[in-house]
Order: sequence, then structure tokens, then C-alpha cells
Amino acid sequence: MTPVRMEAALSGMTHNQAAPAARPRRAWRILRPGFLFPAFLASLVLGLFGGFLSFADEVTRPYDPSSPRTEAIVAMTGGSYRVSDAVGLLGSGHGRRLLVSGVNPMVREREFARAVPAALPFLGCCIDLDHRALNTRGNAIETAKWARLHAFRSLLVVTSSYHMPRTMLELQHLLPDVQLVAYPVQTDALNPTGWWKDRASVKILGFEYAKYLLAAVGLRLDAPIDERPRPMPMRTARN
Repeated sequence: MTPVRMEAALSGMTHNQAAPAARPRRAWRILRPGFLFPAFLASLVLGLFGGFLSFADEVTRPYDPSSPRTEAIVAMTGGSYRVSDAVGLLGSGHGRRLLVSGVNPMVREREFARAVPAALPFLGCCIDLDHRALNTRGNAIETAKWARLHAFRSLLVVTSSYHMPRTMLELQHLLPDVQLVAYPVQTDALNPTGWWKDRASVKILGFEYAKYLLAAVGLRLDAPIDERPRPMPMRTARN
């Protein structure tokens, strides 16, 4: 073999033997923190964005008229049309009793009837006012007490559409054995058909999505809460 061919052969052997050693080095570079952290961050951002789109789709979905009828209704105060819609649902037979949760302590039966005249025929029998709840968690706790006190197995939940996912999350945590049906109330604050083109709607959805995630984390960390029925300062009007 000539010196030139021998040198070429030796060079080929060296190249073929060195090539496999380069692959583990590339794999090791992928496992370095400088690569893993950006990849993790990108995955986190994509996951949050996907979750936000799913959240927005759920929030902008209207009430399904084919939803099953329930034994009782609960309405959360704090948004337009929530209570009036709930009273209308009570009158149309969607439930036999209504809890209005989070009522201002200064608002009693007379003031409530003045604010919602349609409630007047039901104030003596079928509407309970909760003055204890101060936030969504409080709404869920008082609703759980009320539902267990009356042995309700199904509830129609009335609140603003953007508030519904967090409300249902809290209620499902405390009432896993009760059927919950959502009645999302659409308000002028949110554009359900073109929310991505409306800055105010995007802001509301983003804020509520963040609160939903925080609530989900909080429920994961919380110990189970025993919410057996106890005496409550919750009254049926005129009682």
C-alpha cells in the first residue's frame, strides 16, 4: 500500500471512530441547565396560553337550555343581573328554593324586595339571604352549608360568566356529591363573540384566569374542610 493510500485509510479510521463519540456530547449539551430552563419556560408559557384559551372558550359559552332541572338555585351577588336572573329562574320552576349568597348585611328583606320586585311573591317561603360570605370561597362555604341543611342533591349555579369557572371549582371541592349546573350570566363587561378583539374583555379574562389558577393551587394545598350543617345566620325573608 502506498503512503498516500495508507494515510487516507488511517484518516478514515480515525473519522469513523471519532463520530460516535460526538453524539453523547450533543446529548449532554441538551441536558445542560442552559438548554433545559428555556425549554421548561417555553413549555410553561405554551401550557398557560393553552389553558387561557380553554378558559375563555368555557367562559363565553352560553347557557344550555337542555341542561337538567335542579332542586334548588344559588346566586352569587356582585354582578349585574345575577340576582334578578336567579329570581326569574325560581319563578319558572328551575328550583324550589333560592339562596342569594353574599348579600350586604345592611340589605334586609324590605330592601331586597325593593331592589328586586320580582322576588316579592317568594320572600315568605322560598328565598334565603346569606349575609356572611365576603368572597367566592365564602360563597362556596355558605352554599355547602345551605345545600346540606336542606339535603339538596342538585343546584343551579347563577353568576357572571367570567366568574363561573372559579365558582364551580370552589363548589365542586365542597360538594363533590351534588350535581352542579352552571347558569352563566352574560354581561356588557365581556364580549363573548369577539373577546380577543376587545381590550377590556381580554383584561377581564386574564384577571379571572389568574384568580382561577390561584384558587386551584389553594385548594390543592388546603386540608379537607368539614362543612356539616351548623346553625347559620341565614334567614328566609319575614321569618
